[in-house]
Amino acid sequence: MDNRNYKAFIVEGEAREPLIIDNISKIFFQHGNFKIITLPAGENIYMLWKKLKEDDFDTDIIEVLRENNEEIKEQLMGLSRDDFSEVYLFFDYDAHQTNLGKTDEEDIVAKMLESFDNETENGKLYISYPMVEALRDFEPGVCGNEEECFVGIKDLNHYKNLSAIRSFNPHFKEYDIDIWKNIIDVFAMRVACLFGMSDIFEYEQYSNMVNPYTIQVLEENEAKKERVFILSAFPEFLVDYFGIKLWKTCVKHRRNQLETHLCKKEY
Repeated sequence: MDNRNYKAFIVEGEAREPLIIDNISKIFFQHGNFKIITLPAGENIYMLWKKLKEDDFDTDIIEVLRENNEEIKEQLMGLSRDDFSEVYLFFDYDAHQTNLGKTDEEDIVAKMLESFDNETENGKLYISYPMVEALRDFEPGVCGNEEECFVGIKDLNHYKNLSAIRSFNPHFKEYDIDIWKNIIDVFAMRVACLFGMSDIFEYEQYSNMVNPYTIQVLEENEAKKERVFILSAFPEFLVDYFGIKLWKTCVKHRRNQLETHLCKKEY
């Protein structure tokens, strides 16, 4: 091992997510004294969490990935969990929770967010609603266009194509700092809308109220209406990581379109 530390970014897919992490690394972390390693889990977060839960979380997530994925085993050659200062997980929302099932008494996603709530321990989980392609589903300076803020659960199979058609910036590897500023600006407008606010959060208010768990609670309310509020995990991560400086640099709008567009109305 060299004198740098490592940060693990655990993702679900092997195509788009590594492209996004690579782009984020080049735009935001190029001067960091550490190395980012992207680990495509090859399975969704529900199955990964289940394996850890079966062992009462006594097994580290890095070791679970090493044991169950030959490609990751090669990536981690010579490295242990102690070499990683931070672990982040980026996965897609499964509105049906088909892999673990769900009972009335048990909210699986909430339990996972409780398990993965600290990047220096088990890892910190960020969820894209409905999936990674939410990152490209935006128009600069516009929080949404009423029904385009949502995707129906029955339509999730078509969302990848729909997001590509609507996207102003469909190619993740071409994102520059200006595109990311637009993404974070739109994220601030959207997350305020999700929380039922027309005025955009001040950063301190955002940091006190918004986190993966509180977002998930509101998304569960939307799921009861058979829809998902479109929100990407990646700007959420960047705001959490870089804090008020990034917020003030990127968030230019003071209000969203919640009142004028009646964006929270049901289908």
